Amino acid sequence: MNRMTRKIISLALVLMLALSLLPASVFATADSTVPVKAATKAAGTSIQDGVTLHCWNWSYANIQANLDKIAAAGYTAVQTSPVQPLKEGTNSSWSTYQGQWWVFYQPTEFKINTSTNNALGTKAQLKSLCEAAEQKGIKVIVDVVANHLADNGGNNVSSAVPSYLRSNAAYWHDISRNTNNWWDRYEVTQYCMAGLPDLNTGNKDIQNYVLTFLKECVDVGVDGFRFDAAKHIEVPEDTYCSSDFWPTVINGIKSYKSDIYVYGEMLDDTGGVSYDTYTKYMSITDNRWGDNVRESVINGGNAGNFSAYYNTNVAANKLVLWAESHDTYGNDDGASKYDSTQNINKTWALVAARADAMSLYLARPSSMGIKLGTASTNTGWDWEEVVAVNKFHNDFAGQS
Repeated sequence: MNRMTRKIISLALVLMLALSLLPASVFATADSTVPVKAATKAAGTSIQDGVTLHCWNWSYANIQANLDKIAAAGYTAVQTSPVQPLKEGTNSSWSTYQGQWWVFYQPTEFKINTSTNNALGTKAQLKSLCEAAEQKGIKVIVDVVANHLADNGGNNVSSAVPSYLRSNAAYWHDISRNTNNWWDRYEVTQYCMAGLPDLNTGNKDIQNYVLTFLKECVDVGVDGFRFDAAKHIEVPEDTYCSSDFWPTVINGIKSYKSDIYVYGEMLDDTGGVSYDTYTKYMSITDNRWGDNVRESVINGGNAGNFSAYYNTNVAANKLVLWAESHDTYGNDDGASKYDSTQNINKTWALVAARADAMSLYLARPSSMGIKLGTASTNTGWDWEEVVAVNKFHNDFAGQS
């Protein structure tokens, strides 16, 4: 270990000690009143090198209305909830985060929603958001659900799914079966997740439907995609259940837009194949690393957070990290549900200081009882310490 390395580690440890000794009031800034401007390098930062605000269940119009504030806080990209049509409306007064956020993960087909009965908004409003974000130097990522479509309870396909999809048996895996062994790749990729009808992603029609949908998103100005349940879609290297879904879809959209950004949700592990079978196509999440950091911040023992290695052993420039996700916060048994915003922001200071990885900040709702589509306020994403960390991240993008 050379002198410079020892000096950096010493400074980092001193910083962490100082943070741990600060009174809670230092981290209790509800909403910054100090004028801030976006970091100078933020506009030119790639999505992978930057920090992304997960505008969880915000409408496109509300994201657009907050773009100046988002840019000032140093975020280089925003991520929306899934933009596909849904099995039921989410734009009524009783459609709350608590009751219906999961509906966004039960789409009915592969196109951008056009109905006004969707809390996120319409295709025209998504296009308007993308155009406004481009003017601010902010990229737009949309969530994509391609592994499954909506259910009707009991492993049945929802009647809201159009008949051209619902009635073609070749478009589905055996939807009567649910995954029980999460280390069995066949079950993970060919069976349902808790009853959600699993698509036959090896089918060429399904692949083309997904690719056409991605192109539609690019045409309205989308800059990147997050694939929900990515590990549940097979890779060419799988035994007995392989398909060319990922090379067909990802190479196809990259041929359409060469600088498109793609990452996949990879929770805990792949269930049996190496991570590089996915990272050749996209970045992936390392949820366990963020979970470990958060637990260390809350329970003490921060030394492990300085490790140069990740749980996946994947290079940082292929990773997406977070302090918490919409699952760890939004699920009834979510691991971060009752963690304070102050501790989330301390975790963020460590997560977003990592070189090369994309860092994703979840904008918690003001309460789980608010209407879907509402932008969150006073929930930590623009507190002063977060803004400072974001700007630190941006200013050192591309450096060690």
